Amino acid sequence: MRTRGSARTAAAAAVAAVLVLSGCGGDDGAGEEPKQQEQAEQQDTQDGDDGDDGAEEGSASDDEARDQESRDRIAEDEARSITGEGLDGVWESIVDDNDIETLTITGDTVETTGPLSCPGTVTGAADPEPVIELACDVENLNRVRGTLELNEEGNRLFIGWEGQAWGGMIDSMIRVG
Repeated sequence: MRTRGSARTAAAAAVAAVLVLSGCGGDDGAGEEPKQQEQAEQQDTQDGDDGDDGAEEGSASDDEARDQESRDRIAEDEARSITGEGLDGVWESIVDDNDIETLTITGDTVETTGPLSCPGTVTGAADPEPVIELACDVENLNRVRGTLELNEEGNRLFIGWEGQAWGGMIDSMIRVG
């Protein structure tokens, strides 16, 4: 960061000023040594800044690449999602390798696919916070009962699963059918 480099430069200048002031007044040539030391410190600071900036720029470009990848993924999800009314439809996880790959809701019945493939029910579909319950043969304590939330556009579904004191898992899905 430039702030770190500026702080180093300011610190080096302050040290150099103290050294110059303490070296003045002697006629044995000691006043010249602080100037040489000041120049050496400034050179070291400049050399260090170039290396630091390069590493930080590399880190910044890595962050920018990840941010761009995330924006691309969101744009791709938006392009694939369709709008709709209500909960009925086929919902796909936005996370790769999720326990629930797809969730199909038809009325008050639910069917999931993926590692956690099982039937379930939805109660209170017209309520502000409908509840989903899965009846899986495979034990998965992270996804048994949860609350459904549909965004305004009707193309994203969020499931807040009940969990321990800290809360539970959250699944984000897009409507694909």
